[in-house]
Amino acid sequence: MKLVRKTVLAASMAMALSTAGMLAAAPAHAEVWDCGAYIANNVGTGSCNSGFGSYQVRVSCASAHWPYTREIHGPVVYKAQDQWVGPESSVSGAANGCHITDAWVHAL
Repeated sequence: MKLVRKTVLAASMAMALSTAGMLAAAPAHAEVWDCGAYIANNVGTGSCNSGFGSYQVRVSCASAHWPYTREIHGPVVYKAQDQWVGPESSVSGAANGCHITDAWVHAL
């Protein structure tokens, strides 16, 4: 009887550990691609045309004040699977007191 109880207890512990491992696993990750960014009138803008998921535009912004160059992240936007073109994420250099020198899209 003690052997049966120990076997059941061991099996229960193994099942609990296995379930905990699955629950702690990283969630599924969506992916966007065919993304592009551009700069116009000191505003960096980016969007994605394929896939689905979250992304944001990131810009390198030069300033006459310290720090001379900094990276600024635009708002996070989400492209749904059924959207042809994803929404735009944009950052204004003038609003941040700097001049945008580079822009790119970062998938999250």
